[in-house]
Amino acid sequence: MDAQEYAPHYIQINELYIDTVVIDDTEFVTLWCFTVLDDEYKFVYLGCDFTQFNQILIAAGDKGDEIALHMANILNQPYEAPTLIPIKEQFDEYLELTTHDLIVYEPLAVEDDFDAYDEEEDLPIEQLLGGRPNKTQQKYLIYQLDKLYPSKIFEPEKLEREELADCFEDDSLEMAQLYYDYLNAIENGYSEEQARQVAGLEKDLFFRMAHKASELWK
Repeated sequence: MDAQEYAPHYIQINELYIDTVVIDDTEFVTLWCFTVLDDEYKFVYLGCDFTQFNQILIAAGDKGDEIALHMANILNQPYEAPTLIPIKEQFDEYLELTTHDLIVYEPLAVEDDFDAYDEEEDLPIEQLLGGRPNKTQQKYLIYQLDKLYPSKIFEPEKLEREELADCFEDDSLEMAQLYYDYLNAIENGYSEEQARQVAGLEKDLFFRMAHKASELWK
C-alpha cells in the first residue's frame, strides 16, 4: 500500500492519565498513559511533538506547571536517548487531563501491517474487504495526537417535552453531547466527514438522532 493513500481514522478521547514520559533526541515525545476506549480503561502509547506536549502540560493546570519545570531541568542537562521520566513514581499521581478533547489516530506502520504477508491472499479477510485490522489482535495500542482543544460540554436546562425525560433522559443527553463533540471538531478545523468520525456519528441515523437530541434540550 502506498503510504500517500493512507487516510487516518480519527477518534476522540476525553480522559488521559499519563504514567511516564519518554524523550529521545528527536522533537517527539511518547506518553505511556491510560485512557478510556470502548468504555474501558486501557493502556496506550501516545505520540506527540513537544509543542503538543506543552499544550497538554498547560491544560493540566498546576500539576502540569510542576512537571514542566521538572522537564525543563532534565532537558537543560545532558541526557541519554531514550530517557524515561516516571510521572506516577516521582509525583505520586498520574498527570491527569480531563477537560480537553484529544483527537488521535493510529499511525500507519507499513512494515507491521503488510510486509508480514507475502501475497495478497494471506491478508486477514477484513483487510481484503477494505476494513480496518482487528484491534483485539494487536499487542499494543499506539496512537498519534492530532489536535487538542478544550471540551465543549453540553449543559441543558430542561427537556422541552417533560414526558420524555424519564425514559430517554440519559440516552438523549449522551447523544446531544456527541453532537456537541461534532460541532467542537468543526470549530477546530476538521472537515464535516472528519468531525462526524471524531464524534462517532458516521452513520446518518446516529447523526440525525444526535442532532435531534441536542434540539430537545435547551
